Amino acid sequence: MNRISNFQIYCLLVTSTLPLAYLITPMLVIHAARNGAWLAVLTSIIPGFLLVYVYMYIIKKSPRPFPALLEDCLGKVAGKIIGFFYILVFLFTTAFTLRYFVALIGSSIVTDTPLSVYIGAMLLTGYYALKTGLENIARMAEIVVLLGLPLSVLLVFISLAQAPHVGSLIPILGTDYAGFGQAFLYSFLITGDMIAILALAHFTNDRRKVSRPVFMVLYTYIAIITITTMTTLLNFEVDYASLIAFPTFKLVRSITVSDFIQNIDVVFVCVWIIGIFAAITVKWYLACYTTQQVFALRDYRFLAAPTSVVIGIGALMVGRNITEIQVLVHELIPYVYGISYILIPFLVFIVLLFKPAPAADTKLDSPAA
Repeated sequence: MNRISNFQIYCLLVTSTLPLAYLITPMLVIHAARNGAWLAVLTSIIPGFLLVYVYMYIIKKSPRPFPALLEDCLGKVAGKIIGFFYILVFLFTTAFTLRYFVALIGSSIVTDTPLSVYIGAMLLTGYYALKTGLENIARMAEIVVLLGLPLSVLLVFISLAQAPHVGSLIPILGTDYAGFGQAFLYSFLITGDMIAILALAHFTNDRRKVSRPVFMVLYTYIAIITITTMTTLLNFEVDYASLIAFPTFKLVRSITVSDFIQNIDVVFVCVWIIGIFAAITVKWYLACYTTQQVFALRDYRFLAAPTSVVIGIGALMVGRNITEIQVLVHELIPYVYGISYILIPFLVFIVLLFKPAPAADTKLDSPAA
């Protein structure tokens, strides 16, 4: 079985969680909570802690990786059915992540290029990454995090030097309890992307310390999204910021340094392209690996080709324009994340609370990565 380090697990989870959240979450929370959006993101660390604890408890009590552990907890029939449901979920989230990427590129950067060109290019590179195996995907994630994460943070901090409106951060102005709760929920649900740890933990070379990288991913997510949301409010104020489809991209595009350094959004686009590529690859890997587990296949690599067709067609069908995509973000994605990444793992956690602990010498039994 292939093995990966805990730092590589951190990188894989960061690439699975942050690239899409970096664009979507500030827009969602500002629209819902207005001035209090940054505080809603910050306080979502509390349920995030509880979710990580649930994931860690499931890993501790389950000798088999996700989704095979569903059969151990819920029975073979129910486990197979829910496992098949997760195949669809991972395929959908992969297609949606890809579609959101091409929506930004197609509407704000290169408007004349057909969407199929971007989709084909991302799927081709992702296909090659999947064929090389999990260890190479993990190495790729390391490079993406080590290069992309510092640059993303730097761009946000540079934007703080523009013309900040400090009053935009005062939560008592224009924030109601319902809107704050909705923003809080939006921010928390995105942490469900860390569900990948239920499979990845069974490939680590140091399983006893696997909780550390997961908590570090939570800290990274909360810190970056909070700062990005605050910076967006400081630069655009709440009324304008709540109307922008891609507030993070707009934030970076507005950066000027002494009227000399301008149009550095090309740096952001390059960073985000590699980040989205990594996010798509990790989610795609989960779809293929889940399929392997559910149908007891010997390998997952041969699934990369047929699933690429499903993802490509799905990306073209998920929203015909940016308006439909934004409707999906507000209305559908919260339910998909809430049911798949929060509710079902919590039910598994409840079941495992009443099951006897596995033997101390239980070994991990999972197909090759």
